[in-house]
Amino acid sequence: MFLMIAGIIIGIGLICFVIICIISVIENRKLKATAYTVASPKIPKEFNDYRMVVLADLHNACYGNQNDKLLELIREQRPDCILIAGDMIVGKPGHSTDVPAHLINELAKEYPIYYGKGNHELRVGLYKETYGDLWECYLQQLDERINWLSNEQVVLNRNGASIYLYGLDMEPRYYKRFRHTPMDKMYLSSLLGSPKKDGFNMLIAHNPDYFHKYAQWGADLVFSGHLHGGLVRLPWFGGMVSPMFHFFPKYDKGRYKKEDSEMLLSGGLGNHTFKFRVNNIPEILVITLTSNVE
Repeated sequence: MFLMIAGIIIGIGLICFVIICIISVIENRKLKATAYTVASPKIPKEFNDYRMVVLADLHNACYGNQNDKLLELIREQRPDCILIAGDMIVGKPGHSTDVPAHLINELAKEYPIYYGKGNHELRVGLYKETYGDLWECYLQQLDERINWLSNEQVVLNRNGASIYLYGLDMEPRYYKRFRHTPMDKMYLSSLLGSPKKDGFNMLIAHNPDYFHKYAQWGADLVFSGHLHGGLVRLPWFGGMVSPMFHFFPKYDKGRYKKEDSEMLLSGGLGNHTFKFRVNNIPEILVITLTSNVE
């Protein structure tokens, strides 16, 4: 009897696993655009209806021939600029960067691009003894018009008005698996300086775990990725696991608020090691700014 019950349980488990794999294969071939409107009195009226598309965690994924389906979806949004919230590449020795380079270069022909690093770009650039010249080759592939934001700020201008965009390039210790590394309250200021007083300050910060620190620093709007939506998303519970093996992470996908700050967290476009996606269709974010606060 015990062996029969055990066999039934194992059989049910295998069936569930096969179903999850089938769903995951189907979802990894889909795409969607998730739209948000961000309203703030700090946004100049000249930036009303300013549209940004956010890409994150492509990890060499390709939709259609040379990502033509992804390019079509982006163009349909008619963005004023493209923001990249990191991890377009796969940070593993020997992996090609041709797919993300082609996508970004095609977009650079049409839109201003502002690129913030993820942990995969970070480690490939830092650890040359492991990754060789992969980072240098990637940089050489990319269009020179791309704006890299490595602890830097850029001013976005429109009809004589300005808003401010920062890109955070954190140290590898803030991406450790299985544990959370505390962040000193002055760490962000030491990298980014102080945000513009009375200006609208946007921050590309790949790791959403430190949203409370980004808010304390003074970010009005944060763009993040990294968690891939929690891979498998359960109703009412959200994402199951982050790439750093945190189970049911606090931030996984969607819109979050803390006092006067907001974070828009992408579920990402691809995966690098675990290819599972269930109830978690790959997405781009489409953000429309407005100064009209209801």
